[in-house]
Amino acid sequence: MIDQRTSDFLSEFLASPDRDPSVLDRFLLQGPELGRRGAKPRLKIAFFDFWPEFDPAANLFIDILSARFELSVVDNDCDLAIVSVFGTRHREARTARALFFTGENVRPPLDGVDMSVSFDRIDDPRHYRLPLYVMHAHDHVREGATRHFCQSVLPPVPPTREEAANRKFCAFLYKNPNCERRNAFFRMLCARRHVDSVGWLLNNTGSVVKMGWLPKIRVFSRYRFAFAFENAAYPGYLTEKILDAFQAGVVPLYWGDPGVLRDVAAGSFIDVSRYSSDKEACEAILAIDDDYDSYRRYRSTAPFLGTEDFHFDAFRLAEWIESRL
Repeated sequence: MIDQRTSDFLSEFLASPDRDPSVLDRFLLQGPELGRRGAKPRLKIAFFDFWPEFDPAANLFIDILSARFELSVVDNDCDLAIVSVFGTRHREARTARALFFTGENVRPPLDGVDMSVSFDRIDDPRHYRLPLYVMHAHDHVREGATRHFCQSVLPPVPPTREEAANRKFCAFLYKNPNCERRNAFFRMLCARRHVDSVGWLLNNTGSVVKMGWLPKIRVFSRYRFAFAFENAAYPGYLTEKILDAFQAGVVPLYWGDPGVLRDVAAGSFIDVSRYSSDKEACEAILAIDDDYDSYRRYRSTAPFLGTEDFHFDAFRLAEWIESRL
């Protein structure tokens, strides 16, 4: 469900004729108390076992916690260790409190740490649900792929008929070969209407898109549709893949989280698992592609508004962490 403070702020913001996305960014990341708190307590943070591209000095945790604490990032001997799954260095952590974070399809060790943050829908006071796409929305801004953290929250601007016609049909961008469900659907759809595979996997374009969010979003923006299949289907497992498509202004072709409609608005994407067969799903995609008005309705639907759950108000994560220190 959506926090009442967020709901009230969004209603007022979206009703305003002069919407400044930076104002919404500040609210979502730093909360309604921004500028109204007194002296901030000091907090030493250390990060352990994150992915290679992770920047300990500039990330979502730093951004949201800096509104509440005077932060310093250290290598060890900390007040809060934030640990992930890409290594074993966390075993050497010397810390007062430990927070486990993952966007991978692994279960959080609730009994082994003080707090856990993951995509799992777990009803436990030691756990906070944060789908990976929220983390990546922050990364996209930091890397220059998008201008605002809230970009996917704002009502989208659909392409004109001419703009849609000038785009190519569909893009497929993957490196991981281990999801046969994804690979088989690509082959079936590509047999009906050519799909450009622009990554390492099943490449049919003769070139490969560079790594990074900016190249991916730029390439996707040349298409009307893009694959947003997860690596696996698991409840709550909702990664950056669908976000990347939305931020490129394409309609995502999705498969993965069976409860995706709790997070993402119906009518903003195509969930192929909702069809009785892959053949029927392909027929539906082609029918939408052939009908501009149908395509426009998809592109006009705000993906993260009006849903059961809302997770872009990341200041709530900072509140939760503060309450458990």
